[in-house]
Amino acid sequence: MFSKLSKKHFLIAFSFLILLSVGGFVYYRAIILSDQTASEPEVQTSVVRQGDLIIYASGSGTLIAIDEVELGFGANGPVAELNVQVGDEVKAGDVLAVQGEREQLEAAVAADQLSVMNAQKALDDLYANADLVAAQAQLDLVNEMDELYTAQYMRAVQQEGNRASQLTIENALADLIIAENKLQKAKEQYDSLAYLPETDARRMNAVSRYLAAQQSYNSALREYNWYTGQPSDIDQAQLDAEVALAEAKVAEAKREYERLKDGPDPDEVAMAELQLANAEAALAVSQRNLEKSTIVAPMDGTILAVTADVGDNVSGSFITLADLSQLYLEIFLDEADLDKIHVDYEAEVIFDALPDDVVTGRVVQVDPSLYTSGMISTIKGLVKLDESPTATIDNLLLGMNAAVDIIAGRAEGVALVPVEALRELSPGEYAVFVMEDGELKLRSVEVGLNDLTFAEIKSGLEIGEVVTTGIVETQ
Repeated sequence: MFSKLSKKHFLIAFSFLILLSVGGFVYYRAIILSDQTASEPEVQTSVVRQGDLIIYASGSGTLIAIDEVELGFGANGPVAELNVQVGDEVKAGDVLAVQGEREQLEAAVAADQLSVMNAQKALDDLYANADLVAAQAQLDLVNEMDELYTAQYMRAVQQEGNRASQLTIENALADLIIAENKLQKAKEQYDSLAYLPETDARRMNAVSRYLAAQQSYNSALREYNWYTGQPSDIDQAQLDAEVALAEAKVAEAKREYERLKDGPDPDEVAMAELQLANAEAALAVSQRNLEKSTIVAPMDGTILAVTADVGDNVSGSFITLADLSQLYLEIFLDEADLDKIHVDYEAEVIFDALPDDVVTGRVVQVDPSLYTSGMISTIKGLVKLDESPTATIDNLLLGMNAAVDIIAGRAEGVALVPVEALRELSPGEYAVFVMEDGELKLRSVEVGLNDLTFAEIKSGLEIGEVVTTGIVETQ
């Protein structure tokens, strides 16, 4: 019996020891190991994802028309005829207004022409009995005057209305209309195939035909505009310079003639030449006043302002004309965004009055100096707005305010990681820690665009891989 009790007590004691061992192991795993694990740093991770990254600078702007001209008569006078009002669309060459007292201006031109003829005759009479020794000099003078006439004639025929006959202009207009129709058909054909890939032969052929039609149209338009236009400022300056050069040669020939001949009194000659010059100057002024007595539209556009009416006496510009076919946004950005704005950068514009419409465009100008207003300095630039496929452009008014984003960089459908994951090894060289089989491994990567939040990874990582972004201490 004693042996049975001893055996029973032994089994109870042994079971108690096993329970103590198991309890101790559980306590060790739950308390001791958990404390050790909690004391180790926790690694933060992020999955490489696919997305878009846009770098931009935000600012504000005002809608303007860059091609805007102020028009008026060449001299003071009343408005006899006014053919436009605010909002009218006009074509280059259209007569906008006519000055009163035009008969007096024409009479002034005729009188000045007669004065020039009389002054020239008086000067010629001084040399009527010149010696034979001055014959060649006189011939040179005549030749130089002929050159002057040629230069003046060439300048005159280059002026508006003198470049071509009416028949030539009509033919040029017909060619322009034909070219425009061909361009429209080519564009329609291209638009109908625009859904095809760019490498598709049909689309490429349509593009080729469209470009050829555009070139033909541009050529016809330039030819028509030249026939119906007037010299550019540079061409006019060249024509004036050629006239001035011819006048200088005439003056030199006159001096040479005076030197070679023993003829009239030099003072009489000087007086006659002065009278001729004065008469020519008066004629130039009266001719200009006559030309400027009719205001002609120098370009296609829209009338923005008319500040006079028929019968009003005007002394300056009173018609404002602007080309609204191409609108621009004058923009202002913080100078801290200088690295994010350059010519040809994309722009996205939202006008205050049209908050649901986004108008695109491109930067065409960045001022070389900061614009200062009060105590604030900003970057000033110009954005050329694209033609909108909707009616948005038609709803815009000059002076409208807008918010603008200048797109400094755009990456679409690329691998993105948080910027905290990047480790800069050296200037321009980066690496990231990648989780591979539960271990961290340093891997070099090529970085593209980046902002304050994400960075584009061009190579070195695949979508879905896990990278570390930092370590958080835990207690």
